[in-house]
Amino acid sequence: MGAIYGIGVGPGDPALLTLRAAEVLQRVSAVMAPRATREGGSLALSIARPHLPASCAVLEAVFPMTEERAVLEQAWQDAAAALLARARQGEAVAFLTLGDALLYSTWSYLLRAIRRQDAEIEVVTIPGITAMSACAAAVNRPLAEGRAPLLVWPDAPPTDLAPLLEIAPNLVFMKAARHLRRLADMAEARGAAAVAVQRCTLPEQRVIGDLRDDPGRPDYFTTVLLQAEGGR
Repeated sequence: MGAIYGIGVGPGDPALLTLRAAEVLQRVSAVMAPRATREGGSLALSIARPHLPASCAVLEAVFPMTEERAVLEQAWQDAAAALLARARQGEAVAFLTLGDALLYSTWSYLLRAIRRQDAEIEVVTIPGITAMSACAAAVNRPLAEGRAPLLVWPDAPPTDLAPLLEIAPNLVFMKAARHLRRLADMAEARGAAAVAVQRCTLPEQRVIGDLRDDPGRPDYFTTVLLQAEGGR
């Protein structure tokens, strides 16, 4: 039997791919990377491509940007079946995902789908550098220090930061492009410091020190690091 690898390829810069991920990619026979449409490209695939053998196949994988659970479930099941078909023939195949493979990643859903279809196949997850870690490095700001907790918020922020700051003085807001001005207002009201990083580690990376600055067209890859005064 072959094996299925779930590989976190990091935040964007191919140089931040781990040595373990590169080693596996150099010997897989096929890779799959998530796309929102059939015509769309895959940043994860572009990161991994320099490490792939010339004979490596690229498998189709469309995961629509929808909250319809039935549609998503079908996409996960189809992708799992495609990977399993090759692994059962003795091949090593990989699913590529940005950041870390098990933090808000499609791989976590796909992993469950694989296990439902085949509980015996070898499945290996390879972690990757998270976007929030890369953003913290880009601005030389610790995510958290000492015993101070860190809270990661993956959705639209609440109307008031107070409940979150009661849990943790260090906050990370993912996919935050459409909420920068509101986060700026709430941070100011609470005496907190905030910075946004767009497309971190990529050539077009942008650091936004004032969240009220016009960021132009909202970019999906926007992360905000927010810290209460003295909260580290």
